[in-house]
Amino acid sequence: MPTENTFSALQPAFDALALLFLQPETLGAAAQLPQAAEVILEAGASLPQTLRSRLDEIAARTPVSDLALAQAYAKLFLGVGEKTIPLCESAWTSAQHLLCQGVELECRRVYEDAGLELAGGSVVPEDHLGLMLGFLAVSALRGDARTGLSFYQTHAAPLLPAIADAIRQRGEAAGPYLDVADLLEGIHQTLA
Repeated sequence: MPTENTFSALQPAFDALALLFLQPETLGAAAQLPQAAEVILEAGASLPQTLRSRLDEIAARTPVSDLALAQAYAKLFLGVGEKTIPLCESAWTSAQHLLCQGVELECRRVYEDAGLELAGGSVVPEDHLGLMLGFLAVSALRGDARTGLSFYQTHAAPLLPAIADAIRQRGEAAGPYLDVADLLEGIHQTLA
């Protein structure tokens, strides 16, 4: 089990990844990739060497353009069909792969118990990976590693490897999200 310090040290990476999955079109979003890699490298002292090497490459690389990031996001995660990668836990865990199932309500309850709620009119389901990562960032900022780690183990831990694998299966079409897959793997292995 990771320490509270390890969880808290990952806060900037949680924050960066939340942005990359919620608002990839944001000016400067692509610059989050190398910064998040550096944070994960520092927090993940026992990461396998092959993953450390990939994260080192991401940290040293000049970020892609924000436009390239937004275009890759659209190709991977927007739309419908077999090639679209779902970002909601319910789509991965419900028998029919449907959104807005019971797990969304579980996430909403956790957020509410922590005193958080989504801004009115939000169209993002509460079990969306970006919101989960945002919740982890807030938990780390508040120094509430116990809640954050419990939420991670219950909701995000099964989702991160599945989404990383789905991104990798898209190959070069995934563009900069291949690096994001490595960041997800780095977080997952650091918190394992």
